[in-house]
Amino acid sequence: MGDGRPSLWGINWTSDNNFWDHFERHGEEMGFDTPEQYSTAASQFANNSGKGIQEFKAKNGSVYKYDPKTNEFMIIDKNGKIVTYFEPDRGEQYFEDQFIDYGDYFIS
Repeated sequence: MGDGRPSLWGINWTSDNNFWDHFERHGEEMGFDTPEQYSTAASQFANNSGKGIQEFKAKNGSVYKYDPKTNEFMIIDKNGKIVTYFEPDRGEQYFEDQFIDYGDYFIS
């Protein structure tokens, strides 16, 4: 749990509090034992493109990413910071619903 001090793990997120909130909600269910593991995986996914990863640009400038092979989903804000990272229950359907609600155009 976050103790109020900034962490190096949350540096790529919109805020340290946002990082801790997502780690506490999704870290264990994704198989990560530590905040460092979760943060590293999120950062790697944020920097990964191609190889079947689907991406679209939202009307607000955020990028939504989904990998159907691993069921990883992520939103990166227009400033390049991670908003969320998790494995959605409905996978590809969840990603498609996000495009319907927020999408502007597909990147890949």
